[in-house]
Amino acid sequence: MKAAGTLGVVLVVALGAVGAWWARREEPPPVPERRSEPAPLASVRREAPPAEPAAAPQPELPRPISSGSRLGVLNDEAIAALEARAFDRAVELFEQCHAGAPDEQVFRGNLAEALVRRAVDLHERVRPCESCVADLARAVELAPEREGVARLLERWRAELETEQEFLRDRSVHFELSYDGWRQRLLDAAPDVLAELELHCADLSLVFGLWPGENGAKRIPVVLYRREEFARITGLSEWAGGSFDGTIRVPIAEGRALDVALSALLRHELVHAFVREASGGDKVPAWLNEGLAQWLARDPSAELASARKRMAGRELMPLEKLERPFASLSEPEIPFAYAQSLLFTAFLERAHGRDSLLAMVRGPRVGERAAVAFESWTRVPLALAFDDFAAQPAR
Repeated sequence: MKAAGTLGVVLVVALGAVGAWWARREEPPPVPERRSEPAPLASVRREAPPAEPAAAPQPELPRPISSGSRLGVLNDEAIAALEARAFDRAVELFEQCHAGAPDEQVFRGNLAEALVRRAVDLHERVRPCESCVADLARAVELAPEREGVARLLERWRAELETEQEFLRDRSVHFELSYDGWRQRLLDAAPDVLAELELHCADLSLVFGLWPGENGAKRIPVVLYRREEFARITGLSEWAGGSFDGTIRVPIAEGRALDVALSALLRHELVHAFVREASGGDKVPAWLNEGLAQWLARDPSAELASARKRMAGRELMPLEKLERPFASLSEPEIPFAYAQSLLFTAFLERAHGRDSLLAMVRGPRVGERAAVAFESWTRVPLALAFDDFAAQPAR
């Protein structure tokens, strides 16, 4: 049985990027792609491996147990079930461990982790999801120190309350949810789905991916009132939309499908493709947001606006733009978008779109963006950024 090396599970819920600046353009041609026996008893009680690694490794709690401990065997069996994504079985076994030793910190933490993983897995497929909220609430009771889980619980509760009565329409790749009492949205739903399918076909050629097929879940898209959007995402007025596994877009009263809304849906859909291609949410925000703008149908107006915005302004360090832009101060956000678009455009001109896609795919095989870029181009990303910074017009 593989021993876990970290304590203090931290749930990473990355808000996908948020778009407030977008445009349209024709896509270039697609680029080719480059090349049951019980587990042995542990000498200490083991922490279940977290869904995401902790920020810093911590030693395992030294809690010796006797070689004949029934709870030790159950704990190891539960960890094996959790690693195999048998979430119901893992929760059942960890419940037995926790019931047998209610004060044992490792058992409480392991049960909380199993509940979180089960909730997140089900929430990907079922929305709104009352049992997901119940699992998270229990996890917070067991492990109140997990602030990320508590924040996610608050969001899911708001989502459940808001979306419970929403109508749902489906297309081949999307599930659209919206307030059925808003007649313009009711009338526009087929057009919104048709527009999303057009963008999906286009972007599938760019990324070489077809999400929502071969048994995969459809991409969820939810249209909210502005106050509902802010309450669920925690984002303020600058945000035009968001992607966190679900495309979320605020829609003003009386608004139906128009050019700007189509562009926004495409922007957020790019984030969905980036997540699918990378296998998660580890792509740097500057690349994620840069691609979402650069892969608009015609980014020329946005490029001109970005150049004007960044004229004479000192660039932000690339490391500062690796985290989601919601972590920046609001005055910095427009410049973060502008710089990301300009740098992404520069990299494609100088090194080809393959270099951008290599960075997107890097996390799927355990490579950071800078490593994937250098492997592809033989040029360090830091040097490419210096070349970009040295260009007066960019």
